[in-house]
Formats: sequence, C-alpha cells, structure tokens
Amino acid sequence: MFTSEMIAPCGLDCSLCLFAHDKERPCPGCNAESENKPDFCTKWCRIIPCAKRTQNGYRYCDECPDYPCGDMKQLEDRYATAYPLKESPMQNLRDIRELGMEAFLEREREKWTCRQCGGPICVHNGICRDCGSKSGG
Repeated sequence: MFTSEMIAPCGLDCSLCLFAHDKERPCPGCNAESENKPDFCTKWCRIIPCAKRTQNGYRYCDECPDYPCGDMKQLEDRYATAYPLKESPMQNLRDIRELGMEAFLEREREKWTCRQCGGPICVHNGICRDCGSKSGG
C-alpha cells in the first residue's frame, strides 16, 4: 500500500479503493494487468486506455496538453461528492508535482491510515479494512 505503483494516471491513489482492500483478491491498481480489477476499471474507465495518454507515453494525465479533459473533470467531481471521505485526483497530481512522490506518499499514509490499528482506510466507505473502524478512529 501507498506506493508510486498504486498511483493511477489520473492521480487517484488505488491503495484507497475498496477493491484494493479485498483480503483474498486485492486489486493491484490501475498500472497493473487486469487480473483482480473491478469492472469499472477494466470496462468503463476511459482514462487508462486513453489513446492520447498511451500514444504519447504520459505517465500522468496532467502531462497532456488537454488536461483536464472531460473524463478527468467527471472523475474529480465523483470523488469530491460521491464518497464519505473526499479525495481529489487533480489535487493529488498537483501535490505530486509540488511535493515529489515520496512526500506525497507520506501524506497519503498519514491521511489514510487508521488511528486505531494502523490499517488502511477505504475512500469509498470510510472504513478501516483491518478493524472496521469508521473513518479510521
């Protein structure tokens, strides 16, 4: 958890996803192969297969001259409004650029680690994977 490999091209931290928290078959994140990924990521996400991103070799969406595109704006809006804990993929990309990856990941660890048991908190439901605490204590 909380590694650069788990940061999606859009800036989301895949470590926070409900599917990454599955104890039997955890999702390996957007940068990995499709095994264990949820349907949303493999079938409906338009960012991972984005031709402009893949053809130009952009690691992160903010490298693209069309950033933020409509897909990024929709994703940003969903994570700002649909879940109990807020996450901003666009702010994450800004922070990675400004702070550097290591400082960004340290901030993610502090923000998304349960204060009761040290387990990871899920952005989708605000519950610690390990102890079940709501919003990490």
